[in-house]
Parts: sequence; C-alpha cells; structure tokens
Amino acid sequence: MLKGVGKGVKLLLGSPSTMFVPWEDKFYIVDPGSSEDRTEEIKAQAKDKIKGIMITHFHSDHVLAAKGLESEEGVYAHIIEACGIESVGLRRAVTFGGYAPEGLIYHVKGVSIQVDHVFRLPFKLGPLEAVSLPGHTYGQVGYATESGILYAADSFFGDRLLKSVVILYHQDYKAALETLRWLKDHVRDYYKLIPSHGPIVEGRRAEELLDLNINAMEDLPGKLLGILADGPFTAEEISARIIKDGGGNITVSSVILGAVTVRSLLARLYEESRVVAEAGDRGVLWKVNS
Repeated sequence: MLKGVGKGVKLLLGSPSTMFVPWEDKFYIVDPGSSEDRTEEIKAQAKDKIKGIMITHFHSDHVLAAKGLESEEGVYAHIIEACGIESVGLRRAVTFGGYAPEGLIYHVKGVSIQVDHVFRLPFKLGPLEAVSLPGHTYGQVGYATESGILYAADSFFGDRLLKSVVILYHQDYKAALETLRWLKDHVRDYYKLIPSHGPIVEGRRAEELLDLNINAMEDLPGKLLGILADGPFTAEEISARIIKDGGGNITVSSVILGAVTVRSLLARLYEESRVVAEAGDRGVLWKVNS
C-alpha cells in the first residue's frame, strides 16, 4: 500500500522505503528495494506506468528489486555509483577489500543491474533533482522533488537502526559527518525528509533525528581513542569493542561493516597525527600517537 507524503508523491514503506514521484501520468521510482517480492509490489502499485528508475547508491538492498522492472527510460545512477550497481563483485569488494563470498557480509542477494543513464552533478530530470550526499558511499545522492520532499538515501538513519547497529556504516567518516551537518543546516529548506531506513520527518522532528545521527558520529572518535588507550588494536578489534560496549550484536557481518567506518576514521586521525600504525603478528595495529 502506498503512503501519500504530499504533492502527489507516495512511499512504499520498507527498509529501504521506495519513493513514487508522478510525472506525465507515470512514476519515477526512487530506490526499488531489496527483494524479488518488492519488484512485484512495485509493479502492482505502478500498474506498468514507470517512467524511470532512480538509484541513490550501489548497495544491494537498494537496487535488487530493479531487476524485472520495465520502465520507459530505464535506470539512472550517478557516475561514481554506476559501476557498483552493474558489478556485484565490485560492490562487495568495496566493503571486504577483495572478492567476498555470498552471504558473508550482506544477507541480501547480489544482483547486477544495468544502468542505462549515467549522470554527473548537477543533474535534474523531470520533477527530480539529484542532491550530493556523500559519505555512506562516495557518490551517494538523494533526490529532491519540486515540492521540496528530499529522499535522503542512507545519509541518516532512524532511531531503531541507530541503536541496533551501534557503528553507522560510512565509507568516508568525514564526508558523512559533513553531509549530516549540511542536512541539519538546510533541513528547513525541505518540506519533508525521507531516510531510506527510517521515518518520514520534517521540521523539529527532522532536526532531532539528524542530531541523533550527528551525535553518534561525533562520539565515535572518543570511543575509538578510549579503546586505543589500552591498545594497540586492529581495526576489526576496535570495531568489535565498540559494538560490544554499545550493546550491539557481534557477528562476522557487523564487525566487518563496522570496521569500514572505523578504518575511515582511523585514516582521518592518522592525517591529523593523532594515531599511528604499526605492523605486528596480529596485523596492522593502531595506537595513540603519544
């Protein structure tokens, strides 16, 4: 069932949610989602009236349901994200560091999706304008409607997800934090904000949710450096400690995903000469630069 969010724009709820934007008696579909069942849901709701499919970033849970969807114009993606959408191997390697077996990191089936239209920013198409929201991935974009509704992809997350994952997954810690602060500064420019994995928010509620995300990111350096006071540790050991201390579930997947954000933060701290790296029997070890 589609939920109206204003000005003719509708949302198929889920994790991620999928946005339907009307144009010329058809719909642009933003981030189809993560299951074959979702494909059938979208078909049923759109009634074969799909103008085009807009992808925010290359993660499988956002693109899988595009397989099997027929549209007038095809699939659109930012140039940095397009290769990952078309290559399952590249998609996994960005997180794992090389070839990764099915099911080790993600529990969503990896499917290659053909990108028909690759764009650079600035980019506007019909009722939609791409908005640069890097950090979660390097080329992630959101899509803003003419009425001021911003589908914000995975630039920020809902309360429940914040509590459950402990470490927010971002490939570039600094860029992700800058994106969050930009959203906080511009939140009143938009009628509503829609995170892929979270509630539809506006006004004060949007500011509060963005603050929760910003605080979670700003707290991470202190947690990391506190752990390194007892160090040195590898990035994955740091990831596991932070997840455990935050009451999260330590799994192979959660530690690997958390370590992506941790490594990104360590790289930034290294550039600031706050941490140093050394090689040891356990691998690359990080410690506070004293």
